[in-house]
Amino acid sequence: MERNLSNKANGMLNTVGLENENNARRYRAGIGAGLVKFTGNDFTDEQASNLVFQIKLVNTDVADRRIVLHPGVLKTLADILKVAGIDADAIAVDGVVIADKVSCATRGSLAFLQSFINQNPTRIVRLQITGSDEAQMGEAITLTKINPITKLGSIQLIPDSFKKATDTNAKLVSIDLKHYQLDDQSVWDVNVLAGKTITINAYLGAIRNDAATLESLAIAALGE
Repeated sequence: MERNLSNKANGMLNTVGLENENNARRYRAGIGAGLVKFTGNDFTDEQASNLVFQIKLVNTDVADRRIVLHPGVLKTLADILKVAGIDADAIAVDGVVIADKVSCATRGSLAFLQSFINQNPTRIVRLQITGSDEAQMGEAITLTKINPITKLGSIQLIPDSFKKATDTNAKLVSIDLKHYQLDDQSVWDVNVLAGKTITINAYLGAIRNDAATLESLAIAALGE
């Protein structure tokens, strides 16, 4: 009888141990502590994200224009050139970006998105890109990581290179991303050709949100 009770106790302890280890893994990932917010339950669910922010740039100028979509902590074009090495023409804002030349339309506030990302590192799991023609689809969208000490490199995405044989629309591409994060230490830009338009739908994945963390921990401790 004692042996059976002992075996049952050991089984219960093993179950508790496995549960604790699973919880520990989630806390190490920042999930259990509420530090990371998902549209699903885990990193593996990110691709199902339905959180989308749309940015549309229209260049009516006779010259190509390199536009910064997200400047990170950098405030001016001079800072962006000095720190990130990007010789941009403008930082995107809602409405007029360059007078009589480049405009920006968004679903939501671009200024708020930029501020939000600076405070809450945000993973992008997919980009859906539409260009006015095939030439624009050959222009790079660049994510550059910045650091006050050393160069961290950049990721260039050329939409045209992500076309699949089954794609029927040469001006529309969807790019699935595994490690693509926007934060205060990143500069995100795109080159818009003269007389061209580009629309970028960014699907947001996991977000490190300390404001949501505090609320989640309070609810967990005190109840609804």
